[in-house]
Amino acid sequence: MLAAGAPLIVQGLDDEPETITATESRAPAGAPAEVPRVVEVRCDPTGIEVPVASVRPERDGLHIRVHNSLREATTITVEGADWSSGAIPVVPGVQEVRQPVPPGQLTIGCDIDGTPQRRLVDLVDPAGYYQKPELDCDEAGERTLTSLPVDAPVANLIGAARKGLEPHLVEADRPDAIGAVRGYPAQRLSDATADPVVQVVRDGDVIAFAHVRGEDGGVTEPWTTLSEVEVCASVVATPEDGAATATPDTTVATTTTTEPRAGSDPPA
Repeated sequence: MLAAGAPLIVQGLDDEPETITATESRAPAGAPAEVPRVVEVRCDPTGIEVPVASVRPERDGLHIRVHNSLREATTITVEGADWSSGAIPVVPGVQEVRQPVPPGQLTIGCDIDGTPQRRLVDLVDPAGYYQKPELDCDEAGERTLTSLPVDAPVANLIGAARKGLEPHLVEADRPDAIGAVRGYPAQRLSDATADPVVQVVRDGDVIAFAHVRGEDGGVTEPWTTLSEVEVCASVVATPEDGAATATPDTTVATTTTTEPRAGSDPPA
């Protein structure tokens, strides 16, 4: 348990050590501390302020209320052991942000006049909303496909995943359900993330997690590539080595048998 106001040394964005302070939380004498459902983040000219040490998620993830009192737009970030939001733009004023970040110790940051400032917050989940996303097949039956092209880039994540997967799945014309990874029961695809990923469900079973990328590996549309797909081997149409489908005009997916990551984990 962190002592209130205890400094911690972590690695900064520029690879230089920086100090992050765990924010102090107070409760009335004799009253049990209640963990809030929203974390208030204040981006002020004097620095960042997060007045709680712990917060709990809702059914769709962590809720953040950003108070940007700077004269111009800035960005906030949310980092966890298996999650990165990327830079989230926030305009002056109050803005609500939702993040499907897994429970654990988080780093919430705000850019103050070009300098990133961060605070540590514990995300606790007493209701058990979050469940680690997993494929509905055992590890021995899992494969990883990489660098699957999306034939004709599209602006829709679901459409990109469907196009990229179609040449590589058996019975690809089946109406597989593609949507947000169900780490939280009401998680949404529109939430900011440094790793856009969708979940593929067939006959009620999760058969794949597809990580979608844009041009040059970017995380904005148009979507051009499935950078990595963790998939149940039983639904993969291409051979393990891809040799049987290779032609001079065909892009062959690289496959490995490494253990898949959780759906929110950025590719290595």
